[in-house]
Amino acid sequence: MSDTATDKKRRQLPPLYRGEVEIRADTADDDERTVEMVWTTGSRVLRRRFFGEDFYEELSLDPKHVRMDRLTSGGAPLLNAHNSWDARDVVGVIEGASLEKKRGICTARFSKREDVGPIFQDVRDGILRNVSVGYRVYKMEQVEGGDGQTPVYRAVDWEPYEVSIVPMGADPGAQMRGTDQTAPNDCEFVTRTEEGDMSKTDDPTKEADKTRANPAETPATPETVDLNAVRNEASRDALKKERQRIADLEKIARAAKIDDETLRSWKESDITADEARTAALDHLHEKSEEVQTQSQRADASVMEDEREKWIRGVEDSIITRAGLTGLITDAAKARGETVKLDAGEFRGMTLSEIARDCLERAGVKTRGMDRQKMVGLSFTHRSSITQSTSDFGVALENVMHKTLQAAYATQPDTWTRFCKRGQVSDFRPHNKYRMGMFGRLDKVMENGEFKNKKIRDAEKELISAGTVGNVINLSRQTIINDDMGVFNDLAAMLGRAARLSVEVDVYGLLAENAGAGPTMSDGKALFHADHGNISTTAGAPSVATFEAARVQMGKLKDPWGAEYIDLRPAIWLGPLSLGGQARVVNDAQYDVDVVNKLQVPNKVRGLFSDIVDTPRLDGNPWYLFADPGTAPVIEVVFLDGIEEPFLDMMDGWRVDGVEWKVRLDYGVGARDWRGVQKNPGA
Repeated sequence: MSDTATDKKRRQLPPLYRGEVEIRADTADDDERTVEMVWTTGSRVLRRRFFGEDFYEELSLDPKHVRMDRLTSGGAPLLNAHNSWDARDVVGVIEGASLEKKRGICTARFSKREDVGPIFQDVRDGILRNVSVGYRVYKMEQVEGGDGQTPVYRAVDWEPYEVSIVPMGADPGAQMRGTDQTAPNDCEFVTRTEEGDMSKTDDPTKEADKTRANPAETPATPETVDLNAVRNEASRDALKKERQRIADLEKIARAAKIDDETLRSWKESDITADEARTAALDHLHEKSEEVQTQSQRADASVMEDEREKWIRGVEDSIITRAGLTGLITDAAKARGETVKLDAGEFRGMTLSEIARDCLERAGVKTRGMDRQKMVGLSFTHRSSITQSTSDFGVALENVMHKTLQAAYATQPDTWTRFCKRGQVSDFRPHNKYRMGMFGRLDKVMENGEFKNKKIRDAEKELISAGTVGNVINLSRQTIINDDMGVFNDLAAMLGRAARLSVEVDVYGLLAENAGAGPTMSDGKALFHADHGNISTTAGAPSVATFEAARVQMGKLKDPWGAEYIDLRPAIWLGPLSLGGQARVVNDAQYDVDVVNKLQVPNKVRGLFSDIVDTPRLDGNPWYLFADPGTAPVIEVVFLDGIEEPFLDMMDGWRVDGVEWKVRLDYGVGARDWRGVQKNPGA
């Protein structure tokens, strides 16, 4: 085996890049906008086609071999993918760098420019993870290989000068990037050769090396490749093509009316002009379909608006002619609303004339049509817009519904003044619970423990909802005869009847068990001596009887008997014959029971916030109720909380016309006996 010799050769070497390094996202500082990076590990990478041969490159991390002045100066640039054409390509600065534990570490600070913000965000989120370092090599030494094997060169004099954020790790074999405009530099290559083989080589480069080994001979001229010229030519060609692409994209965007944001995204992407044309055609197709759909919707909307206007006009005409204006406006006023009725073109039209107009609008020719057939068809002919009930039928149903609701809302009642409103979700019996009181909290001694508070079973009562209702009809004869009584009589009466149904049931509940009220869950009537709610001071309304009932109610305890409820009477309920006396006692400044004596202040003055007297109670008994919101005694529950009667229309089977079903789903039940006192009277 021949002895090993060394051969030195100088060549022009361009700037190099390697991307086997990474960003430490977990070190990101949002306030300072800094992050720590590993910019090199010096690992071995393959360099291809370098001066006719491939070789492996290693970077020595011996501090004596690395020129760190630029990176440690605090001014080395942090670039966007090694681009340096524009100042905007600089996204930050390298604030410091060092070599430690066979790695190059640096701290990069990102610019606060708006366009750099997204890059920093992606770095801290771990989306952009790759870094590439740009460096120059001034001396390489062969450390392995040769003799048919790919040689390994180690850079023992090299200089890092910039770090870049890159979307993906750069090709380790990359020699340069087209965007770099820095000229190549001289680099000394120290090669190991076998002396015995050097005389046999046919490689002219090696022959030149042999010649340079002889000090008597003149050194060969360094091999120079004008990479700068090649690079500039490629850059000019790429720039020309990019300008043409941008011009084509702008032309396509203008023709297709593409928005600025989309055009901007095209320019920033790699989309070609052909791809942009395809996207523009898709955009135009979508816009065309959208315009067509909007046009269809607009037409349908206009037709629907005309239909609704026709229905409202017919409704107002029927309400006005039926004399229901006052009822409808009073009900609206009770709701805090205002109603403006305008019959317009339908003013004075009969029901049969309105039916004919409905059919004519729907394209049905009615000339010469028998009135019986015409009226019948007006009920069954479907709307061209909704494909549902005819517009004439809808208008009639709306009038019936408004009349029904208005009559229901304006019908006086008394149950709402002393009963609680509630709701149930179905017709099954529902539990209404009465919880007790905890009493006082337990005392906790120093360093003592908190004790559990026992919760006893609650009392409960059952309440269920049922259905009441009736059917009314509107015959063809009624339409032909223009009989408005079906609206101002039948519909209004049914609305009032629905309201009165609840009223009757509430007082019927109080009358159960010969006036003792319904049977409660304990097997005793609502009013029972064991419940402590029958006054022991019987008599007509007076200061004495009111005071006795007040005291008796205030002494009642909760369901567990743990604590006084301390209730106060708020509502007086009794027959009409006693209502006047109750008001006198409640409002008097002085005790009306005191006769021929000095005036004595009335100690029960203003005890009641409401005096309810009704013909549905007779005889001598009267009642004191606490506030139903605090201590409910009787509760009226409505299915799903709907308190108004429901109206449903169907073509008549039993009559020649149309039928409406009116129903109300509700239930009445007793909740508790503690919030009421009954006085049997004198």
